[in-house]
Amino acid sequence: MKKIGALAILFLLLFSLVPLSLAEETETTEDSELSKIENGFSCLENTAGDCSGLSTQDIALTILATPDNIFDSCVSELENRKTLNHWTTIQDTALAILALKHAGKDTKLSEEWLLTQEKIPTELTWYIQQDSSVETDCSATYGGNSYQFEVGADKKIDTNPGNCLDREHFNFWLEIDSGCYDEDFSIRCDENFIATLLYQNSGTTSGTLYILEGTTSASALDTIDLKVKSKCFGSSSSCNYETTAWAALALLGTGYDIQEYIPYLIATSDSNAKYLPKAFIYMLTNYDDYATQLIAEQNQLASYWDISSPSNTKYYDTALALIALGSSPAEQITNAKEQLLSDQAANGCWSNTVKDTAIVLWALTGRAGKTAENGDMSYCSETDYFCIPSYDCPGTEKASGYFCSSPSEVCCIQENLKSCSEYYGEECESNENCIGNKRKATDTDNCCTGNCKEKSTETECEENFYTCMDSCSSYQEPMSSYACDNSQVCCRTKTTDTAEKSTWWIWVLIILILATLGVIGYIYRGKLKPIWLKIKSKFKKGKGKGGVPPRRPGPGMPPRPGFPPVRRPRPPVAPMRRRPAHQDRAMADTFKKLKEMSS
Repeated sequence: MKKIGALAILFLLLFSLVPLSLAEETETTEDSELSKIENGFSCLENTAGDCSGLSTQDIALTILATPDNIFDSCVSELENRKTLNHWTTIQDTALAILALKHAGKDTKLSEEWLLTQEKIPTELTWYIQQDSSVETDCSATYGGNSYQFEVGADKKIDTNPGNCLDREHFNFWLEIDSGCYDEDFSIRCDENFIATLLYQNSGTTSGTLYILEGTTSASALDTIDLKVKSKCFGSSSSCNYETTAWAALALLGTGYDIQEYIPYLIATSDSNAKYLPKAFIYMLTNYDDYATQLIAEQNQLASYWDISSPSNTKYYDTALALIALGSSPAEQITNAKEQLLSDQAANGCWSNTVKDTAIVLWALTGRAGKTAENGDMSYCSETDYFCIPSYDCPGTEKASGYFCSSPSEVCCIQENLKSCSEYYGEECESNENCIGNKRKATDTDNCCTGNCKEKSTETECEENFYTCMDSCSSYQEPMSSYACDNSQVCCRTKTTDTAEKSTWWIWVLIILILATLGVIGYIYRGKLKPIWLKIKSKFKKGKGKGGVPPRRPGPGMPPRPGFPPVRRPRPPVAPMRRRPAHQDRAMADTFKKLKEMSS
């Protein structure tokens, strides 16, 4: 009975471990992600401390990530560093404004200081384009003077209208002299006409021209007013792209019109690729073309954005892209988030730096900030309101006191959607994939503002170099974001961390089994000893059924009591004679002669 009891205890121990192992294996992806996120915040808090040892930009990013335990101390540290309403540099001030606004602090004086740092970019060349369907006489008025010019039937301009305007591009356009960018220009013609401003980066030879929004048409003898509205931020000698981008984002988040910064950011984006310019432009303009271009810049195989900048890592670039794209349903967004979590270090950080860890957590969680009363701000999504780009929400419809994760979005009472065609998009057919950004429209939830491309014969899972299976093996994990055919699941090989995490319980189980057996053996050692001796003796009795039985003494020679059995001596064996080796006769004669000569 005691044996049965011991075995019962053993089996109870084993079966009690099985549910634990199954629970570990069936842990949901959501729970795993939450665990990783919490590990990330723990690492950020341990690394940042009270923020006193960090740079101003790192403190700002930490506040925007919104860690629970060090948030208030970091806000205090950032406020204490302010001198005369700013933080030494323009970029530091811009990030500080974003962070303190996130913390519910008043940044009005710092915003006003930032506006005093504006400058006109000399990196751009500006043109006036005038057009009419017929030949027309026109005038250009600026600086208190009016200058006459004619536009022929071939659209060419016959003369330069004053010192500020020179004919360019085969006399089709008027180039504005850089010293006249602050002038107000008025164009007037005696026929119906249109006029607009064009601009391009003067520092490149690409020749790409951009049209300023707001092309205006006028009837004969009416006037069109034009003014170069282009600003940037930087040093006294030139603009700085990254500084301008962050400053414009800070001003957008605090309710300012930032249209004057857009021409510089767009025209010089190609020469500033190291700052991931499409991310900033999309946040500032909500132009879907830039979202599609940004998605196209992702390394589809690695699911990262990586500009290979000496100052920023792939984690920083990827996080910045995710912040820009916000709630976009594009599959590249999901892939990038999964990859970031997959590549998280064992200690919970990314790159073991505050900068990367903070901006990644900002991108992955989009945590709500604080109200002016230091209370938690409510998410806009938790109400019946909508997070939409600020351009699409009139001032009367903005809901204050609610949080949107993207700095370019505001909480709006109405969704204010347009049709898919108004977004210059289309709904892809069932046999097509959307290559680029997607968004919700009035007539469809899957408006593709990129390009519709015919689907590959490979499954989505296989296109991403994973495997479709009926079920994943113990060495694989499911990838729920990729689809397979015929109800199969997408599987990938577990990473080292995942594999170790999923198999640790096996070693614990083996150790417990061995320990249990050892305890049982010790308790019942008295009863187990005879059993062991029996087993041991069986191994000493021949080879079993098929073996040779032991020899018994013959009937004619019984062993005498007290003496060992008598063994018959074996007959002596005659020694074997070694036969002489065969020797060649000629060789023997040779050796004989050599012997005689030596003697």
